[in-house]
Amino acid sequence: MHERLPGVARNGAAPVNRLPDVRLRVARVAEVLRDLPADSITWLSASEQVRLARLRVPARRDQYLAGHWLVRSLLAAEGGTPFDWSLDERPGLPPAVQDHAGLQVSLSHSGLWIAAAVSAAPIGIDIEQRDPPRSALRHFEHLLLADDDTPGTLDDDALLQRWVIKEAWVKRHHGSALPDQLARLRIARCRLADADVRLYCSGALHLGIAAGSADIGEVEGCAPEAWRVTPS
Repeated sequence: MHERLPGVARNGAAPVNRLPDVRLRVARVAEVLRDLPADSITWLSASEQVRLARLRVPARRDQYLAGHWLVRSLLAAEGGTPFDWSLDERPGLPPAVQDHAGLQVSLSHSGLWIAAAVSAAPIGIDIEQRDPPRSALRHFEHLLLADDDTPGTLDDDALLQRWVIKEAWVKRHHGSALPDQLARLRIARCRLADADVRLYCSGALHLGIAAGSADIGEVEGCAPEAWRVTPS
């Protein structure tokens, strides 16, 4: 029996997903930072340390450290400790797991939250904090609408959901969320068995997971919305 996909626990963290093909964790950045080695970044690879040095905004540095530690924590579920695993930065791509070319990584951050996933197959995740509202998405409404959406009828939160769906799919395929790319993606609700992206919504955030046919399950008793994505 599959365990449920971890949702957001009351303390802000989430347990590790034990599915054989997908491991995923969502947590508050501050919670993850408490687990990091004190006053040291030697657990980062050389390429990660170079990337970190380029991040000047403290909040963004915290998100980076939290995400890369979460990935190592997920990998440690396969064996060893987080210190036994290393990642390589790749321009325009998610980090690669050293000496394990078959493993795929996806990372996403938003505000107070970080999400990390490891899979044996291509995967893309996107997490978006629901507060504050993203009124700026209103300017991109024409790029985000689903096939059965009526222009002008969706609120900011619904548009944010559409963004999460498309962004997760784009990340799985290592594409770009530029306007022309978003415009080419048609999205429509579908049966769970046919889903390209599963959308999970909590009071704090939206989480999109593009993981092919992986049976990911529920988020704290909440069944996912199933979405089909079709490039045009």
